[in-house]
Amino acid sequence: MIESTFSYDSVEMSPDGREVIILDQSLLPAQEKFLHMTTSEQVFFAITLQKVRGPIAVGLAAAFGLAVSLNRFKANNLKQLETEFIRIKRSLYINRPNTATLLCLMDRMEACFFETKSKIEPKEKKSIEVIKNALLAEARSIKLEDVKKCQSISESGAELINRGDTILTFGNAGHLATARYGTALGPIYVAQQKGFAPKVYTCETRPMLYGSRLMAYELNQAGIDVTLICDDMAAVVLSQKKIDKIFVGADRVAANGDVVSVPGTNGLAIIAKHYNIPFYVLVTSDTLSSDAVTGDDFQIDESPAYEITEMYFSKPVAPKGIKVYNPSYDITDSSLVKAYITDKGVFKKPEQLKNIISDDTISQSV
Repeated sequence: MIESTFSYDSVEMSPDGREVIILDQSLLPAQEKFLHMTTSEQVFFAITLQKVRGPIAVGLAAAFGLAVSLNRFKANNLKQLETEFIRIKRSLYINRPNTATLLCLMDRMEACFFETKSKIEPKEKKSIEVIKNALLAEARSIKLEDVKKCQSISESGAELINRGDTILTFGNAGHLATARYGTALGPIYVAQQKGFAPKVYTCETRPMLYGSRLMAYELNQAGIDVTLICDDMAAVVLSQKKIDKIFVGADRVAANGDVVSVPGTNGLAIIAKHYNIPFYVLVTSDTLSSDAVTGDDFQIDESPAYEITEMYFSKPVAPKGIKVYNPSYDITDSSLVKAYITDKGVFKKPEQLKNIISDDTISQSV
């Protein structure tokens, strides 16, 4: 059984259901600070300001935020409670087309609300508390399910790691970005626990520096032998045969296996193909899209220009007013992927993914 490498989770809910507790990732690696949030507005801004990030962690924070906010709301009747529930849910629907996990979990919380409401008498004195408690329980169940999924991915992925392997990572798909363990990093922690002493190279992942600020921080905290490189050094490192395999996570995966992830993932996969380095994608099964046939069906939005020109620099690093193109994602063709490591198994062929896309997977319009 895999053990957690960390003494904390990046997203928690207090035992009394009155607070959402997150590790503020925007301050890492300089400061480790936990935020105690009591309102949906606080959770909204934590997500939009990337104080919490990663599809799983974001979705979980939103589910916790919905349950906590409603739990603290003083309603006189079920109608008031329902109106407030709908308001909170809408406020947490972040308008980014690829945050499908968040949208899916919000719909799941809504189903819980109305299913619970349909089973109780409207005039029952404790009806409001029954619904509140049901939502708290549902949110906790969501986290437990995600923990189990990441655990399964970690154990399956670890089977691919040989003693002394060196793995290249990109983006941030570890403990900080999930309920626990991580997707791309989880197998590395299992291999370490087995005594395999894996080594890791991580790309900085511009412009938000997910690799250097978060991935390198997390791996270093876990005692992994980690080396940080700039994104444009990946080709050099791969050409020097320093890397045995590549592990990455993803935000979405199309039905044909095309992968939506942070910009630079596609370029890394292309380089890996050239140097014959296996490129693995590690994701939970609910990342698979039932309504996107190929990667072309996903809408790629743009992030603010200041992420490239100013963020994390004491002075601007580009001329004032320069035009900037800053896509939030890129798409990796399925032909570049060696295998998909999921909580429902390892799939070497993209067409096999269709077998695990069911009605309970994400069905968000793209």
